Amino acid sequence: MSFPKPRKHYSALPSVADHLVRCAIDRSNLNFKPRICVSNDSSDSIIPLSRFRAALARPRGYKRVEELIYADDPAAAVGGMSVTELYFLIKEVGFGDSYELISLATPEQIRGCLDLDIWDRDKVQLEAVAPWLTALADNGFEQFASVWEQLDPELTALIIKRWTVIYDLSLGEEPDDSDDLPMFTTPDTFFAVKLTAEKEDDVRLVYNLIEDLYRADGVLARHTLMSARSEVTAELEEMSYRWRTGRMADLGYVDFYQALEVFRPIDPRNIKIGEQTQQPHRVIDEEDQARAPGKLPATFIEHVVGRAFLARVLDRITDAEEAERLEAALLILVNNVLAAARVSPGDEDAVKVGTEHATATLALGLETISAGSEDQAEQALRTISLTRLHRLGYTVSLRLSRLARALAPRARTTSEPTISVLAALLASRPFFAQELDTPAMSGPRPFESLADIRVTAEHLTVLALRIAVADSLGVDLIEMAKLPEPRPSLDDHSRTALVRALVGGEFEATPLSVDELVEVRRKAFEGSSISASARSQAATALEVCLDKAEITSGRELLATLLSGWFIDIEQQLGGLDTDTDIDPRFVEGVILSHDKS
Repeated sequence: MSFPKPRKHYSALPSVADHLVRCAIDRSNLNFKPRICVSNDSSDSIIPLSRFRAALARPRGYKRVEELIYADDPAAAVGGMSVTELYFLIKEVGFGDSYELISLATPEQIRGCLDLDIWDRDKVQLEAVAPWLTALADNGFEQFASVWEQLDPELTALIIKRWTVIYDLSLGEEPDDSDDLPMFTTPDTFFAVKLTAEKEDDVRLVYNLIEDLYRADGVLARHTLMSARSEVTAELEEMSYRWRTGRMADLGYVDFYQALEVFRPIDPRNIKIGEQTQQPHRVIDEEDQARAPGKLPATFIEHVVGRAFLARVLDRITDAEEAERLEAALLILVNNVLAAARVSPGDEDAVKVGTEHATATLALGLETISAGSEDQAEQALRTISLTRLHRLGYTVSLRLSRLARALAPRARTTSEPTISVLAALLASRPFFAQELDTPAMSGPRPFESLADIRVTAEHLTVLALRIAVADSLGVDLIEMAKLPEPRPSLDDHSRTALVRALVGGEFEATPLSVDELVEVRRKAFEGSSISASARSQAATALEVCLDKAEITSGRELLATLLSGWFIDIEQQLGGLDTDTDIDPRFVEGVILSHDKS
C-alpha cells in the first residue's frame, strides 16, 4: 500500500501542535492542590450513620411494602411517604404486588404518581394510565371516585375522550352504530358511550370506570362525560399539562429550558464557600406533604452513598434539620438533571443513569471547591446551592471536552484507549472513559472525582504531544484520516521515524524498506531489546526534530512516550530472523514499503 508522502516542516506548526500541547498541560494542571485527609482508625470517636445509609439499610421492595402494610397505622405510614418515594416503590415491586399499597395512598399521592408516570413530555400515554386505573378500580369504587375527584378535570375528560365516543341522548343525538364497536347507555340514560379502545382489557376497564363513577357520584360522572364529549382534545391535554407542570416543579421537575440551568457553565472564581446560596429549609405541613420533594428513594440513595467523597462529607452532617434540607435539595437537583435530559420518571433505566450523572457531577464539584478537604466540603454543602456545585463539576469536565474537541480532528487515526476517551468526552455531555480506570473496564461513566479529571487530562496531554510529533514530521493527519483502511495509525509515523533513527538515519516518516528493517535488527538490537546507544541516538533525533518545529511544550513527557514506542518496536522487530526474508505484511506499528529491493 502506498501513502501520501509526508510534507516538509511548515511555519504554522508552533501555532497548532505546540499550542495544543500547551493547552493540554494547562488543563491537566487545573491548579488543584487537594489536601490528603488521613483517617485515624484508632480514634474513639465514631461517625454516626447518616440518614442516607440508614434509609438504604431499610427493607427494600416487597419487604418495604409489607412493613408499611403491617404497620400500627398503615394509612399514616403510607400517607407519610413523599410522592417520589411511593412512586419508585410501586415501580420497584410492580402493580401486581402494590394493590394494598395503592389502596392506602391518598388521592394526592396517586395524582402525583400519575404526574410522574403517564406523561411523555407534553403527551399523555394511555398505556401508562391503564395500570393505575385498573389498580384503583380493583380496590373498590369508593377509592376510585375519591381519586378521580382529585385529578384535574381536564385530565379525566381527556382519558375518557381518548377511549370513547360520547353521544348526548338528552339532546337527541343519534349514536352511530354502523360499526361493530361496543356501546352502552349510562345508568342515567343521558349518554350513549361507544368504546373505541383497541385492547379488550381497555374496553372492559373504561366500561367499569364509568359504571363505578355513576355508582359513587352521578354528578361527577356526568361532568366528566360532558367535558369529554364537548371539549377539544388538544385543549384538554394542554391544560392538563399546565397543571401537571406546576406540581412537578415542586418536586424539582421544572421546565426543560429552566432545568438546563444545572448544566450552565460557571466561572470557578465566582463560587466560594460561605456564599450563602444554599437552598433554604422548607417546613412542610400535612397539606403540602404530597407536593414536597420529600425523602430520597432508595434508587437515588444508592448513587449518593456510592460517591466516596460525597458520602463521607454527608456522614459529617449530624444535625437532623440540615440533613433533611440536604436530602430535599438532592432530590430536587436529581430531578432537575432528569428534566434537563428529557428523561421520563417512568423510564427506570434512564432515571438510574440520570441519578448517577447528577450525584457524580455534584461530588466532583464538591471536591473541586473544597480541594479535597472534608472540613471545607462540609461547609460548602451548608452554604452553597447544590445546583451551583453541580454546575462547577460540569464546568471542570467541560474543559476537558473542549480540549478533546480541538484534538479530535487530528486524532482520527489513533487507537484504544484514546478512541474511547475521545468518544466519551465528545458525547452530548462529557463522560469519563472507564478504559482509563485501574483495572481498566469498558464504556463511559460520569466524572466523579479530581482523580478522574487528572488521569483524563494527562491522557489528553500525551495525545497532544503524540499529535505534535507527527506534525513535526510533516504528516497531514487530517488528510491521512481520509485514506481507506488499512492505513497508518497516529503513532505509526513516529515509530517509523524512530526505527530509522536507531541506526543514524534521517528522522522522517517515509516508509521503511525491508533492507532498512534488516539493518536496524542487526545493528540496533542486543538480543530482542534495543541497545542503550541506539535508544539515545533515536531520542536525540526526535528532540532535534521538535526543536526545528519549535515545539517546546510537554517535552517532559517525551521520556514516557518514547519508552512506550520503544516497547512497541521491540515487540515487532525483536523476534525477526534476519537470516530469512522478512515479509512486511507481518510487521505492524511502522510504515513499510512493499518493495524488497
